[in-house]
Amino acid sequence: MNTGTIVDRFELDVLGEAKDWIKVEPAEVNVFPDQSVAVNLVFSPPASPDLPAGEVRFGLRVMSHEDIEGSVVEEATVTVGSFTDYGITLLPTTKRSRFSGRFNVVIDNRGNAPAPVQLYASDPDARLTFDFRHEDVEVAYGKGVVVHLKVKPKKRKWRGVDAPLPFQVLAVDADDDEREQTADGALVQAALVTDAMVKFALSVVAAVLALLALWFFVLQPSVESEARKQVAVATGQDPSALGSDSGGAAGGGTKGGAGGGNKKNGTAGGTGGAKGSGGSDNSLFPALGDTQSGSGGGSGSGSGGSDSGGGTGGPDPALQAFDFRVQTDVKPSSTFHTTSYTVPAGHTFYVSDIVFENTAGDTGILRLQRGDSVLMQMSLDTFRDRDNHFAEPVEFAAGAEVVLSVRCQTPGGQTSATGSSCTPAAYFSGRSVTTKS
Repeated sequence: MNTGTIVDRFELDVLGEAKDWIKVEPAEVNVFPDQSVAVNLVFSPPASPDLPAGEVRFGLRVMSHEDIEGSVVEEATVTVGSFTDYGITLLPTTKRSRFSGRFNVVIDNRGNAPAPVQLYASDPDARLTFDFRHEDVEVAYGKGVVVHLKVKPKKRKWRGVDAPLPFQVLAVDADDDEREQTADGALVQAALVTDAMVKFALSVVAAVLALLALWFFVLQPSVESEARKQVAVATGQDPSALGSDSGGAAGGGTKGGAGGGNKKNGTAGGTGGAKGSGGSDNSLFPALGDTQSGSGGGSGSGSGGSDSGGGTGGPDPALQAFDFRVQTDVKPSSTFHTTSYTVPAGHTFYVSDIVFENTAGDTGILRLQRGDSVLMQMSLDTFRDRDNHFAEPVEFAAGAEVVLSVRCQTPGGQTSATGSSCTPAAYFSGRSVTTKS
């Protein structure tokens, strides 16, 4: 309404968060004195999760060209309705396994309001069982949720070729059961015993039998015959007149002495004791070297004499078993956070076994480090528990830091609540060697 005495021109625009999708038509009007002109407000909210459902306040500004101080802003509220738009993806779509397969069901909410979803799974031949981590989930607008699915065949397959078992995952809107999304997948069931394994086992058995036959029927008689000939040549005797030899050894240690002959009767004595057994082999622990301990000895008898010998080795250094556990507690972040254990002074740790734990099903990256040096790196969503056993132990010297470094992406594989954190851990065991200061 123009309350002035001259024709006035008014410009109109919208203020607030809704200014991009509310238009004034026309944006400029000329109004004669004591006259009024109507304008239209056109609302065009986008169908996007960036604009949540609910009330949105805005302001309509009217600016006068003739009476600037008389410009006004009128505030109002518009209600944005909700819409549902979500999708479902199965990762991976196909997996090969002898026992069971783990899949990830990814639900993306592209609507502007929370989407309560119920999950179901079925296969056409009823040969599979399904176990969802969560069957009912609510997905926030503009977000996504990952639900773990374990698929297991009802019957085991002992022999034969791989058998694909297709199945389908169904996501149903809890507020409208007619609105649903599906994703197809397949578990390829492999045989427990493959033809290659059978052939390999048969070839190993055949090779062992061949080696045994070669030893008992060819090599052993030849070795015994050659040994008798060498003894006969050394003593100047006929092999048929050579007396029997006997020798023994007990405990670990060095070789026994050679048997001495008594030539008073014109014959030679028997051979001495053989190498003892029972010594300790510490080749897996370089700090200890290769040592043997114990005692050994032997005796020999011939047609004319006897002799014996023996030896004693050094003491076996003490080894102590050790174990410890490193537990982490890391909030979701784009950077790595570390938790460490320091090897005590005067000790060197040789780690032969490591068990990595991810019982909560977190997702992210886990690293094992020796100080700042990265030894292993793995993705958390690929395991719940993982055993590592080393033929050659991993050495951590005194004062070294055994470090678990974690980059937490999603605690528990879900859209985390405030305060949630990733909690992977690792258990270490092996041998500790006391070092001299």
